[in-house]
Amino acid sequence: MPSKKNALLISSAFVIVVLIFIFTRSQAGASQASSKNIFSEGFSMFSGFISPGTSSNYNEDNAVVSAALLKSETPDNLYWVAVATPQDAGEKKAQEELLESWATLYGKIYSGKATRKEIDQYYTAQIKLQEDQLELLRLMEERYPERLDDEKRRMILAGKELYGKKLKNVTEEYKKHTN
Repeated sequence: MPSKKNALLISSAFVIVVLIFIFTRSQAGASQASSKNIFSEGFSMFSGFISPGTSSNYNEDNAVVSAALLKSETPDNLYWVAVATPQDAGEKKAQEELLESWATLYGKIYSGKATRKEIDQYYTAQIKLQEDQLELLRLMEERYPERLDDEKRRMILAGKELYGKKLKNVTEEYKKHTN
């Protein structure tokens, strides 16, 4: 049991570090071109999969698909709100508010002060985020196979494995907190 607890603590710490990095990265990037997408900035392990679709200095030949096209195909995907680099001040504010609300809920859960509704709200969102990121990878793999070279296929496979593990961990953690 202690190793499972340690794994949850490590994965939770990793998520917090990633969220902090995303938040500080988005703040630092606010003065740069607002059309940048997290995939084109090199932060994501899937760098180059999605072109920002609006930047004139980005080589779209290296991208699997433009962000605009993928977003139009998956408008309700939580990735666009929670992870992708905001395109304007409204999106940035919405992302900051979302991440702040998740951090607040996370703190309440781990301090033992969260209600069942708050626990459900937090974990439902975290599960959806992992499922949505998996959906984006599957979509690129299924709809754009001709655009994938071996390296991009390996990256998609690695991403599916990573988000699949995160989904499993979040689901297990949710069950732990609801028992």
